[in-house]
Amino acid sequence: MRKFISILIIVSTLLSYQICRAQSSPKYIEVEWQNGSEAAKRIMISKFYYDPLDSWSPFGNDVGSDTYYLYCDWKREHSNQNVKGFLEEELINFGYPGFDLYIDGNDPEKLKGIVDTMVNKYIDLNAINNIVISLAFSQLFLDGRIEREIKKWAEAAFSRELMYLDFWDSEKGEMEKRQKRMNQLLSDLRKG
Repeated sequence: MRKFISILIIVSTLLSYQICRAQSSPKYIEVEWQNGSEAAKRIMISKFYYDPLDSWSPFGNDVGSDTYYLYCDWKREHSNQNVKGFLEEELINFGYPGFDLYIDGNDPEKLKGIVDTMVNKYIDLNAINNIVISLAFSQLFLDGRIEREIKKWAEAAFSRELMYLDFWDSEKGEMEKRQKRMNQLLSDLRKG
């Protein structure tokens, strides 16, 4: 009987330990400088990266923040799959399957033609761009590197955003601030 009670105590202790450990284990790595990869700590040094209220941060706008957490979930479940599958899935969920992620601002008429077919025009394009840019910086933050194709897509996203920079000119100086931030993000992206 003593042996049975001892075994029962040991098993219940181990079980309690596993339950406590599982509850204290975070599902997501919070976007804070100290939690980033070594490369992210070197490259993503500006405070805006870690400000959840900064709408021009890759993780501060709603779409960018959602992309980070959705990518964390996807990565956990699809660790051996190409990240293009994640991005295609997000574009389908957003209502733009097959959007050409390589299209940039070098052909303004073609891009404007595509944007004109979108339900919410530039707002939808901006959301697509935010998904791509957030994914690139999510990879840098979590993995310490940005896949070559993701980097190309993000560079194209910045190029598309530059075409619509005047959208952000509602307040004096806002457009210039946005352009300065985009230049910094693009520079940091290229270091990743």
